[in-house]
Amino acid sequence: MKKIYKKGQIALYISFIILAIILVLLGAVFGPMGALFTVEMFAAGEEILIMANETANNISDPNIRAALTGTLTAATEATQMNVDVNAGLFQYSWILIIALAGLVIFLNTRRLVEFGGGGFI
Repeated sequence: MKKIYKKGQIALYISFIILAIILVLLGAVFGPMGALFTVEMFAAGEEILIMANETANNISDPNIRAALTGTLTAATEATQMNVDVNAGLFQYSWILIIALAGLVIFLNTRRLVEFGGGGFI
């Protein structure tokens, strides 16, 4: 019986280490990469949006001009929303990390208790 207990402890340690590595990669590497991607895409598309807006203002039909200008304004505002969402994810990612770590450890512990055995080892 003691051997199963030690295997269960080792499995929990290993799962926690794997989870910690994945969450640190998500929070510290992929999160900032997402922000960088958003900024680079906006920088690449900003000039296109400005040119499209100038061209849309030259359209003589007021209904079509209003529809196009509204679409271009919505595209610019969507970028601002993306930046706000990324900032919120970075600011509160520690809560997500704690919740996910607790959930994974709970599920792994429950599996060990229900089915017995050693888990990963």
